[in-house]
Amino acid sequence: MDKLTTRQRILIEAEKQFIMLGIASVQMTDIAAAININRRTLYRYFPTKDELAFEIEVMVMKQLQDYLTLDLGDMTGKTGFEKVTAYFFQVDLENVKEQIKFTAEFDRYFQGNYPNPVLEQSFIEALNPNQDQLFLYIRDGVTDGSIRNDMTVEELYHFISHSFISLFQRLILRENHLKYEYCDNIDFHKSFQKIILTGIQRT
Repeated sequence: MDKLTTRQRILIEAEKQFIMLGIASVQMTDIAAAININRRTLYRYFPTKDELAFEIEVMVMKQLQDYLTLDLGDMTGKTGFEKVTAYFFQVDLENVKEQIKFTAEFDRYFQGNYPNPVLEQSFIEALNPNQDQLFLYIRDGVTDGSIRNDMTVEELYHFISHSFISLFQRLILRENHLKYEYCDNIDFHKSFQKIILTGIQRT
């Protein structure tokens, strides 16, 4: 196995500390000490904590995108709705829990301005719907008539993807509490699938 670079070690440690303690609470000196480098070396790679957190978010979004590019087998002849259905039944959020935890912390911390225009643009590019398998399947369904067309592909996609992330951010962050809050018998994954698929199918 290849030895991790200093940059990689910084990113891994920072992501861990940001998730565990919150971005606002973590000091750059904490990250440097954890991987046994001095603060000057850390600042040479990342001049500010905001830039470090932002780079991790772009990295995490890429990891999520890579995971959600699912191998659904041969979809030849399938309608867009059938593709979306197969997609949802393949997604297992246990595989990306830590990434979703980080997106929750990132969303909470960066409610105001982004650190700089370059990072903002890289983040926007990471969100391009044309790189998302779900967007393409929804577009197929609207085109072939299997998915409702009274809303645009963009409206359907963004509603589903934002609902998906926000719901599962909450479920992951509060998983130790929800079972005591009248939710212990609810299968949120199955309920989400059913509500979304019923809502988008053209009848």
